[in-house]
Amino acid sequence: MSASESHSAIPAAGGEAEHTSPIFTNANNPPGSVYFTVLSGGPDMSVAGWLHMPYEALESKEATDVWGEFREELYADPALNIRRGDTLRARKLAAGQGRPRFPSTHRGPNRAEQWSYRHVLRRGLGVVARLPGTTVGSALGRGMSATATTEAVLGELSSRHARDRSSALALIRTPADTTWYELTPGPVPAAPSLVRSAPYASAEAGGLLEAAEFVAYCAYQHYARSHHRRFLWDWLPELLPGAARPIGI
Repeated sequence: MSASESHSAIPAAGGEAEHTSPIFTNANNPPGSVYFTVLSGGPDMSVAGWLHMPYEALESKEATDVWGEFREELYADPALNIRRGDTLRARKLAAGQGRPRFPSTHRGPNRAEQWSYRHVLRRGLGVVARLPGTTVGSALGRGMSATATTEAVLGELSSRHARDRSSALALIRTPADTTWYELTPGPVPAAPSLVRSAPYASAEAGGLLEAAEFVAYCAYQHYARSHHRRFLWDWLPELLPGAARPIGI
């Protein structure tokens, strides 16, 4: 298995697709802010990690450019085998897995190579900490299914925005699918509703979901205290000291 999975290429900073407009299909009535959310965890605990940014910060594309520059550094790193068009997966990076460099008979990366991939996860958290206009949050619950976690997270976020009457969208990736939700569909507080068509450019969304997955996975390891991932226990508070306190769900 590799530290990355192939998908449609994410435009790098400076590429032809940079700063395409409009980023929202309904740009005349954009949301106040947007959440990019990924679920992680195991049978003992379910964790959601997200990036939250005002529409203006998202429109500037500064955050996506910073993440794109990070990916460019990975492509150029001779210690790694990460290619354009790959999706970075936090769980595989933590396991020290990368694209095979050797024949299939080889047992896999040696210890130094494994730590090179694990360090990508650490480097990525450092990049998340300096994404312009972005705040980081998480939520955790014990013994919850992905569906129950999604519903609880959406309910909590929607209630927050309903209280201050601000509009927001949330893109949530679960093991089963990736779905857009409108958190505050009207002036009267209501349940989050599905957004039928993707309102945001898929390439930019993919990069921000990668960053959110780094947050979600490291948050899970911080709170679950998995012995075989002990090296990850303190990365979240060390590298993201400004992250909001986790929401209990």
